[in-house]
Amino acid sequence: MRELLRRLSLVPFLAFEISLASFFINILSLASPIFVIQVLNRYVGYGFDGTLITLTVGMLIAGFLSHGFTVVRVRLASAVNVGPDKALATAVLTCLSRAKMNTLGRISPARIHELMSGIQVVQSGYDASVICSVLDMPFFILFVGAVFFLSPAIALITLLAVACTLLAGWLSMRRGKKLMDSMRNESISHRGYLSNAISGADTVRAFGGLGFLSNVLDSQVEKLQTIKRDMVQSGTRAQAVLQTLGMLLRVLVYAVGAREVVDGTLSMGGLIGASILSGKALSVSASFMKSRNMIEEASSMMGSLQEFMSQPLESVTGTVLKKYSGSIEIKDLGFAYPGSTGPLFERLSADIKSGDIVVITGHNGSGKTTLVRLLLGLIDPGRGQILVEGVDLRQVAAPWWRGQIMYLPQEPRFLNATIRENICLNCSDIDDERVARIVEAAGLKRYLDTSVNGLEAPVINGGAELAVGVRRRLALARALAVQGAVCVLDEPTEGFDPEGLRIMDMVIQSIVKAKKTLIIVTQDVRLAERSNVLIDLSTKPVPLVLYPAKERGEQANDNNNPPKESRCDDGCEDVK
Repeated sequence: MRELLRRLSLVPFLAFEISLASFFINILSLASPIFVIQVLNRYVGYGFDGTLITLTVGMLIAGFLSHGFTVVRVRLASAVNVGPDKALATAVLTCLSRAKMNTLGRISPARIHELMSGIQVVQSGYDASVICSVLDMPFFILFVGAVFFLSPAIALITLLAVACTLLAGWLSMRRGKKLMDSMRNESISHRGYLSNAISGADTVRAFGGLGFLSNVLDSQVEKLQTIKRDMVQSGTRAQAVLQTLGMLLRVLVYAVGAREVVDGTLSMGGLIGASILSGKALSVSASFMKSRNMIEEASSMMGSLQEFMSQPLESVTGTVLKKYSGSIEIKDLGFAYPGSTGPLFERLSADIKSGDIVVITGHNGSGKTTLVRLLLGLIDPGRGQILVEGVDLRQVAAPWWRGQIMYLPQEPRFLNATIRENICLNCSDIDDERVARIVEAAGLKRYLDTSVNGLEAPVINGGAELAVGVRRRLALARALAVQGAVCVLDEPTEGFDPEGLRIMDMVIQSIVKAKKTLIIVTQDVRLAERSNVLIDLSTKPVPLVLYPAKERGEQANDNNNPPKESRCDDGCEDVK
């Protein structure tokens, strides 16, 4: 309810107009019982046609006015949510795109999907119909007061029915919340298994995973069906309670009212009018509880979304260097994943000069891609620093830093957009001529020439349906579109045919010729021999850092002294 009031407070004049429209709608709703009372008491009693015509015309005018106010109120109430709904969607998307991966990575994809769909739950929980029913609720006093004017006994019966309706709705809401939470948790787990089965369709077929999936999914479906059955039964019981209360109210109203008619304390018109008014009071309270239930669901989801949006975000207003040559200093760097038995690596130090060739090597799982993500600023180190021209990377504006890096990931993923849009993702202002040169340099032209739509061809499912070589070429083109001072290539030769390897070799040569800092994750011995800095993450827990180019220079200058096998920074032992 607090969120609903907050939304109304953002547009006070609009809230006043909606409240005013609600006032007139509820006042005009009194026209129907008044019409019935007057027709039965005056026209039937005296038979004067002028009275009937006057009452009928007045009722028609009231009906048309009520319709007009209702239409206007719905439009006004819909306008209340335009700003907050847009702001919520923008905030969630901003968090999704800027949240630090250290925390975002701990949330399961199924949970994130559930939160994304939760935006519609929030929007539905505060839509126009909910706002209108909440603003109508105070007017139930008007209808009960009108009933009290006709018959205090019937008014007390109406109040009792309204109280029972509110109590039944509250109990149903509590039960429904528990079931909804259970449904949400099971749905997240179920969605995760389905997503895994879809993305791993080849694995399911090739390795006979159908039996395993069937057992898991059957168990989940059974749980979901049980929860759904409980939810349906709970909803049915709540509806039955409301129908029963409505029936009892009518019975008691007519029973008590009939007695008063016989006693002469209530007219027949008054009895029917009181019945209409008591039914209206009950309807308003039932509608309020239904809306209250929707608000509770929206509030619960809003709490989850706010918790999601409370994650620390990457800096967009940090330091921006006017001139950046490409140098990077790694100082006493350490990182450990949550729940691991020990650090992935620690006390890693390296001095990377502008134009250096840096090779990162190590066995599978040694932390090569993690180190790349640290250099990109996607995740924060557990200890130590990465310095860019003496500035801690955590203090640098993330958008600027990403604009300095030409990045080719090991397993590239793309947005569901056109090929051109994916290439120009981080530099949308480049012209067609440069795009053509990038496509040619990345070896993507042959594929585009055979495609019907060329650069406008859509990429679907994150590019999973593209051939591995095409994905790698597209990722290379996306990297080349960024004119940065640092190039990071994660396993650049993986997935390429001989032609692709030749293209990659030409790209590497052009980057070296342009004196850009080149960071390569590879097991290629030839590249390791050409490197200025070699980081071997196989050595645990402190990686081995070598400077081959410098050591070759020392050997050439001093033939009397045997060359060192390695040189390490502080905290790193020399290999004898």
